[in-house]
Amino acid sequence: MVPAVLERVVKRLRSPCIGEALATFSAISQLYQTHASLIVTGLSNDFTTTSRLLASAAIPPYADLSHAYAIFRQIPNPSLFTYNTMIRGFSRRPHFSSTCIRFYIHMLPRCHPDNFTFPFLIRSCASVGDLGVGRQLHCQAVRFGWDADQFVVNNLIGLYMVGSDLCGARRLFVECVDVVDVVTWTAMVTGCANMGEFELAREYFDGMPCRNIVSWNAMVSGYAGSGRIDEARKVFDEMPDRDDASWSSMISGYHQQGMYREAVDLFNKGFREGGGKIAPNESALVSAVSACAKLRSMEDGVWLHEFIVEREFEISLKLGSALVDMYGKCGSVMRALNVFYSMSEKSDVSWNSMIAALAFNGLGKQALWLFWKMRIVGPAPSGATFVSVVSACSHAGLVREACWVFDLMSREYQIRPQLEHYGCMVDVLGRAGLVKEAMEILEGMPKKSPAVGSLGAVLGACKTHGELALGEEIGKQLIELEPNHAGRYASLSNIFAAAEKWDDRVVISDMLKKRYVSKIPGNSMVT
Repeated sequence: MVPAVLERVVKRLRSPCIGEALATFSAISQLYQTHASLIVTGLSNDFTTTSRLLASAAIPPYADLSHAYAIFRQIPNPSLFTYNTMIRGFSRRPHFSSTCIRFYIHMLPRCHPDNFTFPFLIRSCASVGDLGVGRQLHCQAVRFGWDADQFVVNNLIGLYMVGSDLCGARRLFVECVDVVDVVTWTAMVTGCANMGEFELAREYFDGMPCRNIVSWNAMVSGYAGSGRIDEARKVFDEMPDRDDASWSSMISGYHQQGMYREAVDLFNKGFREGGGKIAPNESALVSAVSACAKLRSMEDGVWLHEFIVEREFEISLKLGSALVDMYGKCGSVMRALNVFYSMSEKSDVSWNSMIAALAFNGLGKQALWLFWKMRIVGPAPSGATFVSVVSACSHAGLVREACWVFDLMSREYQIRPQLEHYGCMVDVLGRAGLVKEAMEILEGMPKKSPAVGSLGAVLGACKTHGELALGEEIGKQLIELEPNHAGRYASLSNIFAAAEKWDDRVVISDMLKKRYVSKIPGNSMVT
């Protein structure tokens, strides 16, 4: 490095303002070059310069912890600042929490920790949920007189909340009530809400001297996430200001509770009619698109997609997969394919969504072809992939292909068949009239698996394909399993009618009346 340039760099590193010192470099390569020049010129022995260089190497945006550690080892007598810098750097990496503790232990014989040391240490424990070590650090903070420091208290409360130690957090809050600030109050509200303690969260929320948007959002998110959607909406409507997280929490809450029309309407109100003041985040977009899929509302779905394109939002893996799923369920396979092939990156969820869209629209052969392509150029298929593919084969009557896919799942991908896979295979064989083979699949299922739905599918196939004796046997078995399900009695009654066993049919009708079983309306399992 040219001496004049090195001189300017050193001058900036020695700046009284640490922020200016950290802004010295615009790339990590410049830091490496400066370090080499300092060693060559002998300036690496200057404590202030080396300490600031260490801070630049340990703290983002150009952090290189291995290089920072190399600089640290060259300092003969590390100061509290250098120890804090190393602890701060490693505290940002969850898997290095134990390294932070080692630096702390190494520091103790040389210098006492201060109110900057403990927040970083506590934060590193919270990032991995290590409440045990966190409590020991609390004791250390008491020992050195930093237990009532505002920053230390806030981080300790965050730690206790992460570790689900509500009593510890509340006790600390009471002990340090003189130093708590809006961050402390917000941590109490958020922590209580996350643990489902909504009455307590509301108590802290109502007691806040000054509420911020984070505390408002914590209440909305907590209520919405626990299904208390009316209370969530009440708090949402009371908010003086809302950000993207506020709208997202409410929209996601509606979606989770199956209130899909409300989710779409609220998205419309917040982002279409709101004049573009607030941009929706990914969570709000995905929830709204998924709600359109549930509503089978092509009109809303197309508008949402156009909105996303016009505002130039990035179509992430989640959002792209949601759009593919939405178009598939709304019956527009071409739009789904356009989104799918426009995605620069595709996860197994993206492929699954497209395969399911083809299957849902009766394009079994195309779904099978896309599955073949996924095996060649895409990620490894998941259990959900095989459900979609076997289901596609079922609707297209591709029995041989379904059997091949079912076998491939465990043979090549070591995926153990679950209830959904067995159910799809039973459906494939039942539709093809291979009732006995379907029963063999059922008998091969794990004994703990509840095969009631699959038995019902076989019973329907027995009636359709004239396997009345087997149908009678299955019908009686289903009544034993679900004695209060009126549909089971009706199915067996139909089997007896087809077999012209009128006396047995009368017996079933009498059983139905004696049990006072009310007729249950049918519903589709297709989502």
